[in-house]
Amino acid sequence: MLTLSEVTEKTGLSKTAIHKAIAAGKITATRNHNGHYLIDATELFKVYQPDESISKQQDMVDYKLMAQRLASTQQMLRQVEHEKDNLQKRLNQSLIKNQHLQENNQPVKSLLREKLFGHK
Repeated sequence: MLTLSEVTEKTGLSKTAIHKAIAAGKITATRNHNGHYLIDATELFKVYQPDESISKQQDMVDYKLMAQRLASTQQMLRQVEHEKDNLQKRLNQSLIKNQHLQENNQPVKSLLREKLFGHK
């Protein structure tokens, strides 16, 4: 079921023209709980053909929106990859620094053990 606004978008007809078609019995419509018309798409398109230019315009809008989202997603992906690379670099530096500290700390531990316990 389509609302009056959706019918105007899909057919290119004005709301007035649709009201007239309903009043003339060309198409039937029911009212929802708010009193707005609902029109069956199958019945509508038996009487009125969809406006292909509107469909093409909508396709172009959809395409542009998807292209913008893709560009935005690609930019976010590049940022995440850059951040990942930075974190990996920092982790590697920390591991090297930690290993270096452990290697340099080993003689101090042996010396301390020897002084405290009299053996290595």
